[in-house]
Amino acid sequence: MLGWIVRGLAGGRVTTRYPFAAGDSRVSGVPEVDRDACAGPGSCRLCLEVCPTAAVGLNGAAVPEVDARRCILCARCVEACPRGAVRPVPRVESALLRGPVPGLFRRSLFVRHVDAGSCNACESELAALTNPFYDVSRLGVFFVTSPRHADLLVVTGPVTVNMAGALKRTYAAMPGPKLVMAVGACACGGGLVGKGYATHGGVDRVLPVDLYVPGCPPPPLTLIDALVRAAGRAGRAETQKEVTGLAGRA
Repeated sequence: MLGWIVRGLAGGRVTTRYPFAAGDSRVSGVPEVDRDACAGPGSCRLCLEVCPTAAVGLNGAAVPEVDARRCILCARCVEACPRGAVRPVPRVESALLRGPVPGLFRRSLFVRHVDAGSCNACESELAALTNPFYDVSRLGVFFVTSPRHADLLVVTGPVTVNMAGALKRTYAAMPGPKLVMAVGACACGGGLVGKGYATHGGVDRVLPVDLYVPGCPPPPLTLIDALVRAAGRAGRAETQKEVTGLAGRA
């Protein structure tokens, strides 16, 4: 035990400073299409053919567009584009908000997680949030076991038919106001699983979703950004001010 204590003191503080400091630039966000580079005669549309989740589509536009909710960040579209028009974007902040988030959870945010048929990749990233490196409790974010204590319902997986009822009951047990966050490509739009006889193909087919967090799975820093947004904290400066003030009152 003494050895672990000495090792910890020698190592110093290892907890990430995000969101008070910039995130890891190596975290890839949803690819973007350069319209000027893609448009013109002889457009190949190879990106549409190689996308495994049909996240890349025309949607009535002249050039392809990427649906962030369905993208699994596999980068096949980037590799297939001969013109280099589809480009990876280093971006930690990739959560999609359906509308304004009420600023009622700025001091603390209690989260209930429901696995609605996930492969457990998203669960591993969510579990990492509680380790000493990411430590979301420093931001006033806490995971709870009872939906009656929760402000935010985090859902992973494409929502299997057998889990839809339990998910609805969990949501109904939460006191208002309450939010729903879909985490991962499966929860956001079906992902690789899609919609079928056993799955609904996304959380918004069962419950109203306030925040979408794309990725397969989304990395921990992206999840932290989404939780900060769910708490109604707009940016790093505001988060720093509010958390510091909360710590001073504790």
